[in-house]
This record gives sequence, structure tokens and C-alpha cells, in this order.
Amino acid sequence: MTTFPHSIPIPVVEYELITNPSRLSEVLLPLLKARVLAIDTETTGLDPLSDRIRLIQIAIPKHPVVIIDLAAISIHKLSPLKQLLNNNAVKVFQNGKFDWQVLEIAGLRPKGPFFDVMLASQVLRSGLKKDHDLKSLALEFLGIKLDKSLQSSNFAGKLSTSQLEYAALDAFILLKLRARLISKLRNARLLETAKMEFAAMPAVAEMELNGMLLDVQEWHLLSEELNQKKQTTLAELVKAGLKPAPSAQLSLFPEITETINPRSSTQVLNALHALNIPIQSTSKSELIPLARQYPIIQLLLNYRKLASLCSNFAEALPKHIHPITGRIHPSYRQCGARSGRFSCKKPNLQNVPRNCTAKGMRTCFISAPGYQIIKADYSQIELRIVAEISGDRRMLDAYSKGEDLHTLTASLITGKTLEEVTSEDRRIAKSVNFGLIYGMGAAKLQAYAEEKYDVLLTFEEAKQFRIRFFQAYSGVKRWHERIRRTVYVKDIKQIRTIGGRRRRWSKKPRLSELLNHPVQGTSADMLKVAIARLFKVLPKTGAKLIGVVHDEILLECPQTTLKRTSHILKKVMVEAGELYLQQVPVEVEVTISSSWAS
Repeated sequence: MTTFPHSIPIPVVEYELITNPSRLSEVLLPLLKARVLAIDTETTGLDPLSDRIRLIQIAIPKHPVVIIDLAAISIHKLSPLKQLLNNNAVKVFQNGKFDWQVLEIAGLRPKGPFFDVMLASQVLRSGLKKDHDLKSLALEFLGIKLDKSLQSSNFAGKLSTSQLEYAALDAFILLKLRARLISKLRNARLLETAKMEFAAMPAVAEMELNGMLLDVQEWHLLSEELNQKKQTTLAELVKAGLKPAPSAQLSLFPEITETINPRSSTQVLNALHALNIPIQSTSKSELIPLARQYPIIQLLLNYRKLASLCSNFAEALPKHIHPITGRIHPSYRQCGARSGRFSCKKPNLQNVPRNCTAKGMRTCFISAPGYQIIKADYSQIELRIVAEISGDRRMLDAYSKGEDLHTLTASLITGKTLEEVTSEDRRIAKSVNFGLIYGMGAAKLQAYAEEKYDVLLTFEEAKQFRIRFFQAYSGVKRWHERIRRTVYVKDIKQIRTIGGRRRRWSKKPRLSELLNHPVQGTSADMLKVAIARLFKVLPKTGAKLIGVVHDEILLECPQTTLKRTSHILKKVMVEAGELYLQQVPVEVEVTISSSWAS
């Protein structure tokens, strides 16, 4: 990594401010010939739906930065700018998702190809604790210490010279950063991965603008049901004996004077000790193994889960409904996880549970009138990727014959025939499959099965299932051993997906992380290729991308084009998967419904 013992002086950047539409064509003429355009914007705020764009800055090599004041020029007189933004030059951004959104809202949608220095940095340094904002990137890669104090200044009123110089410099710096990052990406064999991220960026930007529609009335009923469940479970805890120990604090629930706060670790620990339950902490990992032996612990786990659902979802989600659109517009981070997977916040719709009430929360996310929601997800994609990477013959054979791997695993670990496997057996097998491909031990598997699949296993059951799993899938076991040898023995602190996406560690990585990245990272690559391709073809159908959840894509589609759009969606996803899986067939399950819950 390049280091600079002393920061380089901030360059003085020439610029020209355009406030007169008659100057626009003349000033932009030289820019039309450029192969690369660095673009930055200054806005009146950070909400692209309610705030507006004030300045657009465009930089090319060896030319003054052009700053266009959009407050001074009517949208009807911006044809030269639209022509420039829609040419074939590479458009360079920092956090291009936001710039794309504000330009789109202003009627100035830019056309690719794109280069995003933030995404490039995230691809290059995935796994390392690094910042990816413009100030951090300029310092690390160029040795330039930017002053970002004007970033939050008022760009709605009269502009100062300092604000204009600040705006020009941000665009100018992007050109230099791109050149440096391209070199580093190429040397790291990550340029193609970065290009994949750049191609997906406008799809992500549009997905956020589209948002999802929440049925507020149904959500209110669901919230009441959850709160009632929570109160009922709390009453059951009191009845079961979860009361203050003599030295415990007073109740944090004034209306229930004989109980304690079930979410207080100290109070709960004292109360459980008073019941002679041998426990050292109230962490989930310690509570779960005792849930079968002590029913009060299962009640406590149930209460905590319900309380979390009430606070994190039932109460929180309606607050995110946008006053202009009436929809929820979460923020997606393309490289939010170290594996390359998306993360989501404000709110985290990726974590909305399926089956927390009789109906489920996802039934409340609905399509607009005249539309339906198409949901498509890769079938057992993580297991298919494991089969591809490990070369396990039993897995490969099962998928080539179109068999269900969860049912097969259930048969192999329980000793039942395929016909004898029950839905409960299959759910156990699901937890075993998804837990053990990443090298979980028996204790971790036991906790994982309960948390993710509501499956209660004894430690001995988890231990036996683990032994039988690796006996059945010996290729997976050899893959784990191969990772241990090549990475642990040789002290290599990086690993890649099938497509080459890299993750690095500064210290010795855990085996689970080494196994996780090639699988979930490859899945992320497939999904991003798919949404980038969908971005180009969906406008012909009238359908809109409204969400992604790991291996799932959600569209809101006019009823008149449902059949055609479903076919396109499945075809695009399968073709994206086949770029990475050569030995395993890719299957995509598509459902159509009036809500997210199909």
C-alpha cells in the first residue's frame, strides 16, 4: 500500500461557474470529447426525494472544472448537459448511488459505464478496517488532506467562493483517485469484480428510490398481536417463577410488581440462580442448551424474541414511511458485508421475519393497485455453490438428478428412508446443512438450529448429526481440510470467490470465515450481475426493482406484464448463476402475489 510520510498540499483547482444557459453548450463542448468524466454534486440535503441538487461539477484532465448552478438554469435549457451525461464516457463518482439518485430526480439520469471510487475501495480492501469516504481515500491513495468542513454548509442560498472551490476540488480529486485505484485493482486481479459493482450501482440507486409499500392498517393489527403475545409470555414467566431474588432491583415494569425486567441480564441472572438453575450468564449461547431442561428458559427466550420484534419492527417500521411517497425507502449498502453481500438499514428490511405471527410481517408489504409482487430466489444456492467448490460427489449427483438436498440430508442423518422424512426432519436437516457447511461445532449448531429454525436439539443430537453429515458428504470435509492446509498452514490471510472477489484479514482468520466468503461472496456476485442486467431490460415491462434479500429479488410489476416479466426475471437470474456454476444446475423459484409473503 502506498504511504505518504507528509501530506501533499491541496491543489489549487481552476473552475468556471455556469449560471447562464447561453454559455452551457460552448463550455460543455470540450467535455463531449473526453473519454472520462468525473462528476460530483452538491445538494440542499441528504434525502434525494425531498432535497434538491444545487450544483453539478464535472472534471476532465487538463481542463478547468465546470460547475453548473442548477438553481440558475431552467431544466428545459439543460439539453447540452443531458447530452453530455448520456454519452459513452466513463462517469466517475464517489458514492455514485446518491449522485445518480439526485440526478435522476432532477431529470438528468446519467448513462454508464460508471466508476465509483468508494465501491472500488471497498472491493480492493474488503475485510480490512478501512474508511471509504472521499477524505480518507484522498489521504491514503494520494497523500492529499482534504478539508471537508464545507460539506455540511448551506448550498441552498448564495454561494461563497470557498464553497465553489470546495465543490471543484471534489470533482478534480476523483480523476486522480480513479487512476490510482485502477492500477491497484488490476494488480490485485479485482478489476472485473469492481466493474460488476459499478454496473449494479444504478440498479441499487433506483431500487432505493422505488421503495416498498406498507399496509399500515394491517401492520397495526399485526403489532397488536405481537404485543399481546409479548404480554402473555411475560405473564407466563411470572407464573413460572421468574421473580426478583431478595437482592434484586425493584421492578422496571410498574404494572407487574412481582416480576423483574426479563431483558435485564443482572436481574434475570439473579432470578435464575434463585431457582437453582446453574448458569453463568444470560447470553443466548448459554441459555439455548438449557431450554429443554428448564421450560422457564424457553419462555425467557421467547419473550426476548417478541420484545425485539416489537421494538425493532412493529414500532419502528411505520416511522420510516416517507411523507412524499408514502413508501419505505431503505438504504442498501452494496458491499455492506465483508463477503460482498448487501446490507440494509433505515430500516433493515432484509431482516423482516417471515413467520412471527399467524400471518407474518411480510404480508403487510404489498403491491400498489394494478400491480403484483414477483419474488424470485435462487433455490438452495449456498449448498449448490458448496457442491461446486468442494466437488462433493453425493451433492453433485443429487443436484444433477433434481433431488432436494434437505430431504436427502434428513434421510442421511436420521437413518430414515426418503419417504419417511417428515417436515420436522427436513427443518432439522436445513439447520444442519447451512450450519455445517461453514464448519460449526456441535454447540454452535445447537444454538443456530434454535435461533434460525426453531429446532431444539440436545448437544448429543447436534454432535451425532455433525458426525453423520461429514460421513455422508466427505467431499465437503475434504474441502474444509484443504482450506485449513492451504490457508492456515501457509499463513495466507485472504481467500476468493469463484469469480475472484477477495476478502482479506489482518490477523489469523477463523475457519468459518474462510469457508463463508467463497460461498456467500459467490452468491452475492450472482445477484449483482442479475440486478445489473435487469436494470437494462425491466423498463420494457413497466416493472420496478423494489428489494433484494441475499439470494432473493423482488419486483413490483404491472398485472398486464406479469407473465413476460416473470420469464425475464427467471432467465436473467439463471444466466447470472451459470456464469459461476459449471457442474451444478441453477434453479430459480418464482412466485407472484399481492404481498411480499407468497
